Amino acid sequence: MHHFAPRGGRLHAEDVDLTALAPAVGTPVYVYAAATLRRHAVALQAAFAPHEAALGRPLIAFAVKAASNVSVLKVLAGCGLGADTVSEGEIRRGLAAGVPADRIVFSGVGKTDAELDLAVGLGLRQINVESTVEMERLAAAAARAGRVPAVAVRVNPKLGAGGHAKITTGGEGDKFGVPMAEALDLYRRWAGDARVRPVGLACHIGSQITDLAPLRTAFARLAELTRTLRAEGHAVSRLDLGGGLGVAYAGGDASASLEAYAAMDADVLGGLEVEIVLEPGRLLAANAGILLSRVIQVTERGDGRRLLVLDAAMNDLLRPAMYEAH
Repeated sequence: MHHFAPRGGRLHAEDVDLTALAPAVGTPVYVYAAATLRRHAVALQAAFAPHEAALGRPLIAFAVKAASNVSVLKVLAGCGLGADTVSEGEIRRGLAAGVPADRIVFSGVGKTDAELDLAVGLGLRQINVESTVEMERLAAAAARAGRVPAVAVRVNPKLGAGGHAKITTGGEGDKFGVPMAEALDLYRRWAGDARVRPVGLACHIGSQITDLAPLRTAFARLAELTRTLRAEGHAVSRLDLGGGLGVAYAGGDASASLEAYAAMDADVLGGLEVEIVLEPGRLLAANAGILLSRVIQVTERGDGRRLLVLDAAMNDLLRPAMYEAH
């Protein structure tokens, strides 16, 4: 854990003694190290800096779902990051944290009409559309508002990856995105509609991906679609690459380096002259926080076991119970 270390037998977060913090704020409580968040943001920005000639300067839009605390978002906004959101609540949290609307991406398969109205009215950077029916609903929202939103079509590249079946999102049977052939037809149809402005393509094939090969394949398919649409005279100025690059948990496989990931992006997409959007989540936040809990009692069992009963529960740390996350 970066910036979490014991001093004199007491765990500290940066310079804060957590044993002293617990009674001051109450437990259970999440404690984040702002220094870790900043270090990760700077490291990701630095990895892409050598590739600006090929990729420009990507918009790094933190996946708010990974750590939606407004204080966390403020730290990352201060580093120049945008926000990847999937609900009105996440959009409003991003705005409250100081992320400008033109650096907020709105994704997700379950956008309500009210959320589409909000997104169009705010003038978000782009709305990632995941189906034909959603595009029709978005066009209706745009007509109501008298505004023309920038739209990216999320492509399902028939390539799922990730650390667990429940966080794989790009496979053929997954609910996310539009199949490749349908994505072309969707883009073509709506490129001529005055209510929306298709600007690019998006994909996100899963989370906790530790091998660059599936990401390379997915990005190559986006590049192929981009060239096809451009050859037909359609403008494609943005590619949203999603997130998913994994992190090394205790005892887990080490992930690819940020430098290798950035170099792969440049190799696959260099020369397309598109704006790149990245949507990292756990990559920035995974080891930036702890759940601080208090022992309520110690229960001795006849078989020699000692059970520590805590004031935190699975609702405070749900992912290990849901899909064996560390």
